[in-house]
Amino acid sequence: MNPAETISITAADGHRFDAGLFRAASAAAPVLIFLSALGTPSRVYRGFAAAMAGQGVHVCTPDWRGLASSSVRASRRHDHGYRALVEIDALALIEMLTERLPGSPVWIGGHSLGGQLSTLMAARQPDRVHGLLPIASGSVALSCYPPRLQRGIRTLGLVSRISGAMVGHFPGQRIGFGGREARGVMKDWVHVAHTGRYEPVGTAFNYERALAELAMPVLALNFKGDTWAPEAAASYLLGKLPQCQREQWTWGDADTGGQHLDHFSWTKHPQLLAPRIAAWLQAH
Repeated sequence: MNPAETISITAADGHRFDAGLFRAASAAAPVLIFLSALGTPSRVYRGFAAAMAGQGVHVCTPDWRGLASSSVRASRRHDHGYRALVEIDALALIEMLTERLPGSPVWIGGHSLGGQLSTLMAARQPDRVHGLLPIASGSVALSCYPPRLQRGIRTLGLVSRISGAMVGHFPGQRIGFGGREARGVMKDWVHVAHTGRYEPVGTAFNYERALAELAMPVLALNFKGDTWAPEAAASYLLGKLPQCQREQWTWGDADTGGQHLDHFSWTKHPQLLAPRIAAWLQAH
């Protein structure tokens, strides 16, 4: 595994967090910012990042606000939502990368919620982003899921409201969904589930309009064994990007040499993904 450089970043509001930078052999290689799933520390993606670097793509894996190296934790006193992640932390992150890797095309991708947030980051800063790479991601809109999972999503929404009122945060690590999350993050998540629209609390920016106007290459990779990010959810998210050059891969066991991959297990088999993804990014 390629050694990672750890970079400390301070956002405009004073929030501090670290990001791992896995460098490819060529300084001019494209750089991929890869965002974590809900409640998932960036160390989970080290194997994928190192494999991509070995295929000629720099990869940056940041810790999100409230997790791991972040200087804050979700609590009754500290709350944040999608707006802070996309409009404050992302700005500081992209500025840092463009200084360290001048001339490298910037791709943004992510896993699950990270893939959704990557599209919002691109919509917010389209002049700084070359393309998108959501993996095992898609909209959480209820209409994308079968009845059983719709009930599960509704239940999570109820739990987030109750726990937010009682303890000041969402204790995802205790119930097996995500991690310790801010009330605002879960409020934005639930809003997307019920409306299908990205309208983060507190923002003045029209993300839905910006997504519809966005024009850049997009590769979405999903897995047939993934119930949390089914093909319908990925298609719903891609449907918000009509001006983009979109390509959607949905892999089954036949696409991975018989290895069964699902919402999380793909992170343990990066060698199955990296060569094909890196080649696609380099061709676009």
